[in-house]
Amino acid sequence: MTSHPEVSVNTPAFNAIATLERACRSVASQGFTAWEHIIVNDGSTDGTGELAERIAAGDERVKVAHTENRGNGAAHNLALRLGSAPLVAFLDADDEYLPGHLEKRLQFFEQHPEVDAIWGGLEVVAGDEQDAWVPDMVKGHGLIHATECVVQGTIMLRRRVIERFQFTEDRSIWYPDFELLRRVEKVFTVARFHEVTYRYYRNSGSSAVDRAKAEMVR
Repeated sequence: MTSHPEVSVNTPAFNAIATLERACRSVASQGFTAWEHIIVNDGSTDGTGELAERIAAGDERVKVAHTENRGNGAAHNLALRLGSAPLVAFLDADDEYLPGHLEKRLQFFEQHPEVDAIWGGLEVVAGDEQDAWVPDMVKGHGLIHATECVVQGTIMLRRRVIERFQFTEDRSIWYPDFELLRRVEKVFTVARFHEVTYRYYRNSGSSAVDRAKAEMVR
């Protein structure tokens, strides 16, 4: 692992053997290299943990932790405790960074020292157009296009933020990214990042978002 990483990339992974390597490759291929990548295997049963260990064996900047299945929030919080960089980024195990993701967002923080957290700037890969629409958590009803909502993989924040706020570990809350940012913005300065540098896959059909949409139409 690099001795002085500038950004910690956190990836919780549960039964993500089909996509984890793609996600990790998108970090390794970034032009910016002063990162540490912390993968938390959240009690997977499909070989995800073994795959994560193989990936880590090939790059000292990658660190792997294994836990029982405690959910996305708990996995994120463990990764936050294990990291050391002044900036924290997130990457879902089934998504990927586009070229320049880390560099461009770090540049934003350098240019805007008053900003503590950012979100936004994603493209959506969807099975069909309807898949790109997700529950609107601001209004509390209806749908909103995924490019207009908080997706945890697009969040980057200064470590001082997570020294005060962490992800909820309440597994009944399927939108921990949005819930976290709502608390953060009451104390810290949050800004939207517009340049597209994150690829968000909405074609799995089995995510927490899909389950929430199904509940809406019941």
